[in-house]
Parts: sequence; C-alpha cells; structure tokens
Amino acid sequence: MHRLVIRTSICSLVFIVLAESSPLLAQTDEIKLESAQPKITTVSAMRARRGPQVAAEEIMRLKLGTIVSAVARSANQDTIGGKSDYWYRVNLPNGETGWLFGGLLLDYDIRRREELLRQIFEARLKAENTNFADEQEFYNLAASSIAEAKGPNTRAEFELFKLLALAKWAGRLPQPNNPKDKPPYPEWHRAHDAEVIENGFAGGYNLKTELLWKLEAKYHTLPIADRIAWEAAHNMEPSDCESDEVCDFYLMSGDIEYLRLHPDGAHAPEAVKELSDALTNDVIEVANGKDSGKDAVMQRTELRKTLSSLRQALAKTSASGKDELLRKLNRVR
Repeated sequence: MHRLVIRTSICSLVFIVLAESSPLLAQTDEIKLESAQPKITTVSAMRARRGPQVAAEEIMRLKLGTIVSAVARSANQDTIGGKSDYWYRVNLPNGETGWLFGGLLLDYDIRRREELLRQIFEARLKAENTNFADEQEFYNLAASSIAEAKGPNTRAEFELFKLLALAKWAGRLPQPNNPKDKPPYPEWHRAHDAEVIENGFAGGYNLKTELLWKLEAKYHTLPIADRIAWEAAHNMEPSDCESDEVCDFYLMSGDIEYLRLHPDGAHAPEAVKELSDALTNDVIEVANGKDSGKDAVMQRTELRKTLSSLRQALAKTSASGKDELLRKLNRVR
C-alpha cells in the first residue's frame, strides 16, 4: 500500500514538473468563444500551428492581411517577441483549423478596413530584419488596397504606401552581386526596373524620387500631399559626398522643394532646421569664393542658384528657425 502511494506521488510530481517545463503539456486547454471573431494578420508568412505553442507543428503560413475567423482561444496568455496575448484557434483557408498567436493579429471589422490596413502598413514600414518575401507581401497588399479606397485622400495614401513598400522591397534584393538570372529576381527587375535606380555607391537599388514628386503633384490639393512631399524630400538617392559639405547641402534640395510646396506644412520647422544645419561656414565660403577656375565658377554658380531657391522658399514660410537661416543666407554676398 505504501509503495503504491509513493509511486502515485512520484508520477504526479513528474507530470507537474513536465507540465511546468513543457509548453506542449502546459498550454492545451482552450476556451470557446461565444461567437466567431474575425481577425486579420499583421505579418507576412504567419505560421498557423496545430497547438497553441511555438513548438507545435506548422500547418501552413498565411499572407499579410489574411482574414480568419477565431472560434476559441488558449486558457493562458503567452509572450513572444515582447508581446503578450492569447493564442487563437481559427478556421484556415485550407479548411483545417489551426492556432495563431494573437500578438500578430488585429480584431477585424469590415467597417474599419481602411483604418486597419493603414495601421498594418505603418507597422510594416517600421519593421526591421525583414526579407525579400516579406516585403513582397507588403507591396502586394498595398497595391491591391488602392482599388478599395473609398475616398481620394485614402487612395492617394495607399498609392504612397505602395511606393514606400517598393522602396523597402528594392532594399531587400540580395547584395552583393544581385542574382538577376535566378528566380524570382528576373521577374522583379522586369516589373520594377523603371521605378528604381541602381545605387553604384552604397549598392542596391533606390526608389526614383521623381515618382514621389509626381504623386504629390497628382494629389497636391489633398491633406496627404504634405506627407508625400516629405517622403519625397527624404527618399534615399545615390550619392558619394563623403565629407564634401557642398555636396551634402545639395542633398537638401528636397527640403527646399518641400518648403516651396508646403511652406507651412507639418514638417516645415524640421525642414528649416535641416537646411540651417546643412548651410555650414564651408558652404557659405564656397558661395562667396573668388576662384576663377572653370570648375569653381560652375560650382559657385550652381550653389548660388540653389541658395536663391532656398531664399524664395523661405519667403513663404513662417516656420520656426526661419530667422536664423535667413541670417546665414545674408552672409552670402
């Protein structure tokens, strides 16, 4: 009798220890939801699993923006990647049910679709450590959402997200020695080479800034135009300035164009500050130079032309920092 009690106690203790140490044993209960809850995935290639644990078998992967119906949740929350949430058992596109981590889902409501897509797109723009396939899903969802937009401002915003997604996607092409002859890269180049420019200095590809300025012109009268112009002003372009401060100042030409188009825009103070920081003593000295050499004269003429454009743009704005920048400009004789 005593031996039976001891054996039973030992078995119970072993089960408790295993349950506490193994998520496969500890997290098996589920709570049925009163009614099915629509959810939308917020990451690409989201893993659906047979159980509510990261160690459970993978059933399939869901694309960014996939809508699923949750029918149950785990009894306890889990913490993955700094996010704490329940796991949800959902109906999958292949007819099976599987478990998705709630920290990578949003509650879905068709009436809030544009708002939810906007939230997803903003998060994907900030996402780091993504790969080529991840950015492809971002681009595809942004591109397909344009036709759904109910108003012109939202349509313009989604067109902007599409271009920004393409910029990120281009940045995920394998480097160095981009394998243009290996799928899926030949297809990508055929579809998008006209929209990007190869960066011979830093490597890779950059979105052509002119596409953003054209988008701003198309929607200039809409509220979103301010953001489009700011994105255009700060789109990365190939450059090899190194420590050349005049070259660095030329890179600020986008800020000048932003101020010209949106003198009192949301980013006007930031643009003025960036331009003031770029207008260094060395730049002013070059603008006031006396060197009669052909190259020096050409550089000075171009620089003074740019400074004149800056002065004209500043005349339209009331942004903070304007007076300090004007004082610097007034040092150019």
